[in-house]
Amino acid sequence: MRGYLRVWKDLDLEDIKNHLIVIGELSAECFSCHSVGINIKAKSCPNCNTLFKYVGFRRKVDGSYINNLAKEREGLVFIDFEDFKKILDKEKAKKTLDI
Repeated sequence: MRGYLRVWKDLDLEDIKNHLIVIGELSAECFSCHSVGINIKAKSCPNCNTLFKYVGFRRKVDGSYINNLAKEREGLVFIDFEDFKKILDKEKAKKTLDI
């Protein structure tokens, strides 16, 4: 039996920022250049040619949606977008206080 679980792993945040597609309700956004309206199944950004290695979701998704996307896009790493944003916000706050 297999299923998707949330797992904490130490990852390179810069690599994620530079190779992340964020999926919304109908389309997606390249986190690198912030181009919007990207096809959810795109392997790279049509605007900046960034290769997507990571995917995050702006909405709650169920396991069957992730399973279907994982079958179509082998090798894509699924991240919790909310966790990612929290870490980025903390780093931004630290930099602001250091100025």
